[in-house]
Amino acid sequence: MPPIRPHHKSRKGCKTCKQRKVKCDEEHPICKNCTKRGIECIWNNVNTLRHDSVLGTSTLAVSSSPGNLPSTVSTRTSSSFDVLTLELIHHYATITSFSLSVDPSLASVWKTVVPKHAFAPENRFLLYAILAISALHAYRADPTADRYAVAASTYHWQAKTELHKAQTGGKADTGLVFITLSLLAMYQFATSSLVFLSANYWNITVQGITCEVAKVWPQLREGVLRPVLDITAPTTISTPLEESFSSSLSALLNTAHSSPDSDELHDVSVYAAYKESIHILQISWKALFQNWSASCLWWATAPDRFFRLLAEGKPRALIILAHYCVMMKQVPRNGPWWAEKQWGIEAVRILSRLDARWTPSLEWLSSQLDEDQALHFADNDFMNWLSEVASLLNAP
Repeated sequence: MPPIRPHHKSRKGCKTCKQRKVKCDEEHPICKNCTKRGIECIWNNVNTLRHDSVLGTSTLAVSSSPGNLPSTVSTRTSSSFDVLTLELIHHYATITSFSLSVDPSLASVWKTVVPKHAFAPENRFLLYAILAISALHAYRADPTADRYAVAASTYHWQAKTELHKAQTGGKADTGLVFITLSLLAMYQFATSSLVFLSANYWNITVQGITCEVAKVWPQLREGVLRPVLDITAPTTISTPLEESFSSSLSALLNTAHSSPDSDELHDVSVYAAYKESIHILQISWKALFQNWSASCLWWATAPDRFFRLLAEGKPRALIILAHYCVMMKQVPRNGPWWAEKQWGIEAVRILSRLDARWTPSLEWLSSQLDEDQALHFADNDFMNWLSEVASLLNAP
């Protein structure tokens, strides 16, 4: 037997690979593992690297947290665009812009109105966001084209960086900030691999957009974005009988001593967080059958306390999140590509964290899952997934 070759652990790999406990090739700005899986490549330390940017050569610093943006970015602009950038602009104009919403009346806004503002020097954040979502869309169409994955990750980072700088300077147009935040939210929604682990970040992202909109609502209503706001505003309608919502959720609020973990409900704030989250989810469920954008309503309005309970892995919070996943199974029928996920499988993954005491609360959820998504816990793929989740949850 040949001798075992010594292996030295590297501390320079990306955070995503460290959480998954796999070896990272340390390739910037996105490693091959993350490229292959189509997930966001996050780096722990601020590493400076050279990369050809959309308008020349930029010095980029990669940040480990979406909210902790790098402090220095130097860009030397050039008069010419590179070929990939031109390809992404063309892809956005001819394909991606029509795919961001299922409502045809919004197509002209995404195709014409939004790009018209993106080429102004002060709106570079919007241009980068457009290029990021276009590259991601192109990569979904051709997962073998690694150049799209690299471009998507790079432009996504640049969009966040430029937006942070513009907002800090106080000169950013409110409507364009709203559009950029929306594009970044779509990107994050599409690239997040596990719903449970992404829930808090989705909540922060969507609530951030909601807060920005609330500050400048009158200006937005009178601006070029009025068609977007009119169409995406969810309304409550009657739910079709064949698509009735679970009545078992109300049982989660039962304070009877026989209910699992009933003691936590004696905390008024905890009880209120669960109750409000269920109420908003019911509204979202009804509105979803009229407008797919209602799927964002829950993330924007559910109480922060609920998401803290979810981060703690509280069973009631997990069951409510699983109901959201089942609700989102409806979206692929009439929703955009960036909202598509294996929602039934995500629901199963979440429910696998519960013990047998919660079985009575899961009957409706089980009835909504496809046969191939039933709880076959002995399945090899499922066991492999459990190992991956365990490594993510236990990562420092």
